[in-house]
Order: sequence, then structure tokens, then C-alpha cells
Amino acid sequence: MLIFTDDHGERVEFTPDTFVIAGYTGRDRAIVQKHIDELEHEGIPPPPAVPMLYPMPVGLLTTGRSIKVPSKESCGEVEPVLIGIRSALYLGVGSDHTARDLEREDIAKSKRVCPKPVGSSISRITLDATVDGIALESWIDGEAYQRGTLAQIMPLTALLDLFHSRFTATNFVLSCGTVPLLAGGFRFGRTFKAQLHGGQLRKPLSLEYDTEGD
Repeated sequence: MLIFTDDHGERVEFTPDTFVIAGYTGRDRAIVQKHIDELEHEGIPPPPAVPMLYPMPVGLLTTGRSIKVPSKESCGEVEPVLIGIRSALYLGVGSDHTARDLEREDIAKSKRVCPKPVGSSISRITLDATVDGIALESWIDGEAYQRGTLAQIMPLTALLDLFHSRFTATNFVLSCGTVPLLAGGFRFGRTFKAQLHGGQLRKPLSLEYDTEGD
């Protein structure tokens, strides 16, 4: 069970039956292809489809402030997270923490070996044009790592339609992809922070966690 606080201060208890991570969801397809080419140059195979949906064990989800990781070569990425609870739709902030040293072998496996932190605050969301004004930011050990807006990600309505075309779920978590890194490629550190703010959000949605492991 996950326990959240909504934007009215109400406690929301939630047990998801489906958890999916979407990848390669950039709205500018030329930038997505450039990213795929860069990864292929690093030995990471291209995806069989764009965007990709990666089903994940729901047990990976956590609102804890510390996670155990399998190697030092792992890091997070800030992601908007759609949370469906019966007929209600919420937005949260999450991190697709991934073992980068395993990506060359198996992308899905590199995701499954790490817990997936989500922030404990969520907000009821209306999927209209104002969603694009929501900003995403992340930091690793206090240094800026990512910065962008939801306008750089596929429209959340399209991602949600894609999800529902493949999965039958009433209570679900859909992690919607991320924005490019600011510079310098993947960075590894101990503390990851992320935030969504602006647009239709009443208050920022924040996430912070530490990593422990080899």
C-alpha cells in the first residue's frame, strides 16, 4: 500500500494493481531519435517501438526516503507520474531510478532491479493545455541535473490512451517519461531530489531520497 497526501491535505491510501514506465516519450521525435542514436553508440540497443511501455512489479514503488541499489552506477530521472485511483486521476512526481551498467544487457532488467521512488504528495489533475506549463527539475547531490516542462513530453492524454489500449487497470501508476539531462551524461551520487511545479499545480510536488548499496 502507498500512502499519499492530496493537495487538500487529505490522506489517500492506494494499492495499485498495475505499474508501467513509459520510455522514449519526448514530444520532438528528432530529439528522441538523437537520444536513441547516442545510447546505441554507448552499446545500449534501440527500443523495438517508440514510445515504449515497460510493465514493472508494483512492489518496486516506494515513498521511502532511502533505497538500496545494486551498483554505484545507478541514478534517477524526474518523471511526471499519473496515478489512477478508481475514477480519480492524480499527478505525482517520481524517479525512474535505473542501473545504468545493466542497460547494455537489458533495459527492462536495468529498471526492475531498482526501487522506484514517488513523492508522498499528489494533486488532482485535469488533462488540458495547462498541463504543459508544469515544470520538472532534478538535482543530484545538490547540483542541477534536469530542467524542462511537460511540453517536452508527449501529451499525457496520448500516453494515457496508449496505456489503456494495452492494460486493463482501475488502480494504476503510469510513469510518463522525462526531459533531457542538462549536460555531461549520466551522473551518479547519493542524494536525488526532484520537483514538479507551476502550471495548474496548487503547490509543488517534491521528492527526495538517498541511495545505499554497492
